[in-house]
Amino acid sequence: MRMRAAQRPCSNCPWRRDSTPGEFPPERYEALAATTGGAGREAPVGAPMFACHKTAAGKEIACAGWLAREGYHHLGVRMAVAMGRVDVAALEPGEDWPALYDSYDELASVNGATL
Repeated sequence: MRMRAAQRPCSNCPWRRDSTPGEFPPERYEALAATTGGAGREAPVGAPMFACHKTAAGKEIACAGWLAREGYHHLGVRMAVAMGRVDVAALEPGEDWPALYDSYDELASVNGATL
């Protein structure tokens, strides 16, 4: 079964540099820190995924901005790529995409979160 994911960042995706910071409270970003990691400290297989905020509870799809910036640092996403459940191209921003924050830490900091 394919992993459901947005195809590109929505108009007010928090990953977009041109989105207004503060749409979501800092605590939300602190809670979502479990969705990411880094080289040698990847989010484990059972870690939650960062869902698109425009999807309904229980029907969430992965955020395109998150996949493009943090997918490599999430072992569940990497397994989905290996199993053919998500296209590896989703782990890079598209050519015509808006500028995205470089990391989750940067995104969270701009939005007032303390990680």
